[in-house]
Amino acid sequence: MKTLSFLLVLVSTTTFSQSLLWKVSGNGLKKPSYLFGIYHIMKDSYLNQNPKIKSAYEGAEGVVVETEVDSSAMLSMAMRGLMLDKSLDKLLSQTDYQLVADEFKKGTGYDLALFNQMKPIVTATMLSLAYVQKESDTLNSFTGLPLDLYFASDGRKRQKTVSALETMEEQMAFLFDHDPVEKQAQNLVEMVKEKDDMHDMSKSVTELYLKQDLQGMWKMNEKSGNTFGNMTYLLDERNHNWMKRLPGLMASRPTFVAVGALHLPGPQGLVELLKKEGYQVEPQ
Repeated sequence: MKTLSFLLVLVSTTTFSQSLLWKVSGNGLKKPSYLFGIYHIMKDSYLNQNPKIKSAYEGAEGVVVETEVDSSAMLSMAMRGLMLDKSLDKLLSQTDYQLVADEFKKGTGYDLALFNQMKPIVTATMLSLAYVQKESDTLNSFTGLPLDLYFASDGRKRQKTVSALETMEEQMAFLFDHDPVEKQAQNLVEMVKEKDDMHDMSKSVTELYLKQDLQGMWKMNEKSGNTFGNMTYLLDERNHNWMKRLPGLMASRPTFVAVGALHLPGPQGLVELLKKEGYQVEPQ
């Protein structure tokens, strides 16, 4: 989703096939599993025009998503997003704060003062999501649930085994706590100053996704440079963590793995990491 993926800095020049769906076989697997790169805010009616993806999902006995909503962790997650002893207006100069406030109001319709004690990366996430939604009429034409929520809920209805690669708390720790709030605040200012580039990226991302152009998405992230600080950890560290679980999940049953599209490419991407473990990973 833009909230995570398109704030990431990517540094490889690896060429990558134009496909979001990858077949994983070999290395002792009795039946193949599938790896699918999702766009987190794409709705599930998208699958109606992609029979290969739908078939791979329906044929799998297990479903794996990044995380699932855990109502018992919601309070903890909300608290993790707060700065109890700091505020954004104190982390920024008056000029920078006003710059961000004006853009935040324009983008989201909310007063920044309402989020003054939220960690700056929460504000950045909200703003980047607003950019995507405003720039993409095509995205708004799809209906249903966001893809990852759909696969988890529909998978249970179909009596598939549904697994998550990380808890909500683990995912939020990566996003909220990896960098100090002072760095997050400065990155937020830089993001607003480079808003034209952000708008351009937001306008392109849905088109690239609909073309299943993973290479194009990869190149766009390379071009985006240091838009919001070095956040490769959101991909690389999590990919390596997930590789501790994925082999066992795929060995137990043919599995459909649905994770953010930018977790697939690159030297630390899941496709390469699976290949290094001895699997055959082929675009479909």
